[in-house]
Amino acid sequence: MGFPYRRMMEALRFLLLFVTCSLLSYGIITLLAEKLLPADPYHEPHGNAVKVVKLINSPQTQDLDGYLARLQLFYLTGE
Repeated sequence: MGFPYRRMMEALRFLLLFVTCSLLSYGIITLLAEKLLPADPYHEPHGNAVKVVKLINSPQTQDLDGYLARLQLFYLTGE
């Protein structure tokens, strides 16, 4: 009974083909992601950008009441 070289070579060839296809598909996906996605999506905008939300530095009851009313309106209407 001999060592099955043919079967071992088929397994090695399959493994090599699988790794090659995996690396090739990973490279293609990475290349497409670099081309389609922005480099820095959180960069500071240029031009006439307007800040929409004013953050609360020190919580006060008047400001929190306004936020709670807006949150309730959002939950009721979805807007």
